[in-house]
Amino acid sequence: MTAEYFPLKEKIRHEYKFTSTEFEGDAKVYLDILEVKKKTGKTVAQARMIFELRDTHTTEYLITRDAKWLTTADGVMIGGRREFPLPVKEGAKWDEYTDNSEIVSLSDKVSIKAGKFANCMKVITRLAGGDAGKSVRYYAPGVGYILEEYNGEDKTCELELVAVSKVPEEKKKGKK
Repeated sequence: MTAEYFPLKEKIRHEYKFTSTEFEGDAKVYLDILEVKKKTGKTVAQARMIFELRDTHTTEYLITRDAKWLTTADGVMIGGRREFPLPVKEGAKWDEYTDNSEIVSLSDKVSIKAGKFANCMKVITRLAGGDAGKSVRYYAPGVGYILEEYNGEDKTCELELVAVSKVPEEKKKGKK
């Protein structure tokens, strides 16, 4: 069984610290997997991203895993993207828009606030073929997306996993 680098498990919350040159301070980002449906040949997860800085923004989008790709329809750094091809293998390369990406390692060790992770997948994306900067992201087996360092022409940012927990139950609004 190969490692699952982006598990789609219902009711799981990933909490991140997000820093960027586009704003001051640290933002909190929550990525909640609300519901997972298996369809013929693919798995579709309903995800919710909550971005908290001075105010809160919430967006809902889909994460899809089929035989060839794990794809997100939205994201923190950029909009949606092909996260990585399936099955995962070192040296896999793909182009998307003007960017090109490669899985450069399946054995990286990453130490962040959420813990120490071994056998991480490291993906390097060259923005506009490298002319506009690069992004380096890590996925831990059994955990998912844990760290991204984005250095582009227009911004520099970092997203770091802080904690994994259950999605909190929504409070029922009582009638008065």
